[in-house]
Amino acid sequence: MGKMTEAEAEAVFAEIDADGNGEIRLSELRDYGKAHSGAVEGVKLADVVRGADTDGDRRITLAEFKSFFA
Repeated sequence: MGKMTEAEAEAVFAEIDADGNGEIRLSELRDYGKAHSGAVEGVKLADVVRGADTDGDRRITLAEFKSFFA
């Protein structure tokens, strides 16, 4: 998988962040995964959580998401 542009990462993040609070919770990832074959841009959701959640709070901020994907 190639990296996303920052704009692409922001758009995907906004799509996953269903409540618009600026963080992706695990439940939002699950809901997104159910609708998109369990993956974000070809990366399995479990890998997204492990790789993107750098502070271990089980929430992914836009900065963490962009760092992982862009």
